[in-house]
Amino acid sequence: MSSPATPENTIDFDNFYERVFLPEHRHPLNIALHVFGTLAGLAWLVATPLMGAPLLALLFPVVHALPGLIGHRMVERNSAVGDVRVTRKDHSPLRFIAANHRMTWELFTRGTLARPRS
Repeated sequence: MSSPATPENTIDFDNFYERVFLPEHRHPLNIALHVFGTLAGLAWLVATPLMGAPLLALLFPVVHALPGLIGHRMVERNSAVGDVRVTRKDHSPLRFIAANHRMTWELFTRGTLARPRS
């Protein structure tokens, strides 16, 4: 039996990234906060076992997401999806985490972001 059609399982990741994620991330300060959160989250995952506190790695989602949530609350507001995006039900939170990492990767490797196709 197939699962019900939801936005999450009817759109591939590339289309999600280009048509959902990037249009909601246009302001340079918001993008910078997302990149900071992504890098801080990765550093957190590396640092917590080195500090002798591996259970603190469980705080990764907070360290990773908080700067981006601040960016949406203070800089790039979106009344359609709200400022507290962790409550979104249209796509999996894992897609947003992966998209943050892709955006960071693109900025560091290409110096720019791919923009949605017209």
